[in-house]
Amino acid sequence: MKYRTSPLFYVTKPRFCIGLLGLERDNSETMPADEASGLITQGGMMDGLLRIFIADDHPFTLAGVRAEIERAGEALEVAGEASNGAALLTLLEESRPGDLLVTDFSMRGPQLRDCDGLPLLLTLRRQFPSLPIIVLTDLDNPAMLRAVVDAGARGLVDKASARDELLTAIQRVASGRIHFCRAMRTMLDHAGALDGPQVHMSPHEAEVVRLFVTGLSVSEIAARLSRSVKTISRQKNDAMHKLGLDNNCQLYAYARDHGLTP
Repeated sequence: MKYRTSPLFYVTKPRFCIGLLGLERDNSETMPADEASGLITQGGMMDGLLRIFIADDHPFTLAGVRAEIERAGEALEVAGEASNGAALLTLLEESRPGDLLVTDFSMRGPQLRDCDGLPLLLTLRRQFPSLPIIVLTDLDNPAMLRAVVDAGARGLVDKASARDELLTAIQRVASGRIHFCRAMRTMLDHAGALDGPQVHMSPHEAEVVRLFVTGLSVSEIAARLSRSVKTISRQKNDAMHKLGLDNNCQLYAYARDHGLTP
């Protein structure tokens, strides 16, 4: 079923635009907000209010996600907000249970050991196994996207998607289905066939690279991931070798071009 075209909600990091923008749609199948509430029960969702937790370290993005959820009407409610992994875990522990979580992938907290990325997703799956998770991100690294799915994400939404993509993902994930936006599904579907070296980087190596290019040292990464300095150093060097990179400058450039930087 095709839904009519509606105004777009365009989000990137760090840029953020909200409004009636004449941007090209993502080719994913999406629904306008005024139809979303009518599909809440048709898709198998709960008949009552759907309580959604949201998390992102950029206030504008967080505000945009909240606005999209509120745009759907009385069927959806923002149950709580968090700006980093530690705050999100505390929020979930102290709040009454919600029905779904929409979270960013990379969210640096105030403390070195505050988890984000894969460690956060794994912690969420362990502590809140019944909470469905949609990851809202601009990652375009196939190895990392596969790791996100393996860590328990039920939905993947590109921050450059059309504004109604998020509501579509919420409707489908809350009804027990999996939803990947078209761009990320294409990357996952073709990951094994790509010739680019990033396909061969392991999820652990990709996570080390992601943290390294955010400014953390090898020792700080080791402390954050509870691994030895030797292990982190080896994983960083292995990643650079697989990518054909000779120095940290090249590593930063690679991370920037492949969506591993925040």
